[in-house]
Amino acid sequence: MSKLTQDAKDTAIETIRIHGTMKAGAGAAGVSVRTLNEEMNRSAIFKRRILEAREEGKRNIADNAIDRIKEYAFNPPVKTDRNVLTAAIALANAYEPGFRGTTTVQGRISHDVRVISAVPRPSYPKEFDNTPKKMLQSGKRTKKIEILDEKGNYIGTQTVEEAIEGEVINEQ
Repeated sequence: MSKLTQDAKDTAIETIRIHGTMKAGAGAAGVSVRTLNEEMNRSAIFKRRILEAREEGKRNIADNAIDRIKEYAFNPPVKTDRNVLTAAIALANAYEPGFRGTTTVQGRISHDVRVISAVPRPSYPKEFDNTPKKMLQSGKRTKKIEILDEKGNYIGTQTVEEAIEGEVINEQ
């Protein structure tokens, strides 16, 4: 466990400021990431400078990703490399706060449901169903289907329940 020199510390901090990772900073300083972490534990000033450099590095990565996205949006090349564009979008989502917009949670499900079927089925008499099922609240809708003959004349109406049948597995 040797102490880092001031030049090695400065080199690591500048590289982290550009690339945003401890690995890049350790490689530039010629030490391991573990050595940088140990030095961060020893010196509060060095730790603060490293953390600031990492934040700035993340902003640089996000800025470069957004520049790449803008380049593809405003000056599209003849053939777009979708892998590069997807990677740039992923980096911008990861490092730029609010890039994707805000997400709000509308509600919460407080139980697990196993879906048995999701197809419309006719209403069967209750005597055929020997296992009681707890239906989902919005799962049952009655639908009237008109029955027509081959000439289009009205024959009758059939009532069909359109249901998503489910069992509550883990109710809280």
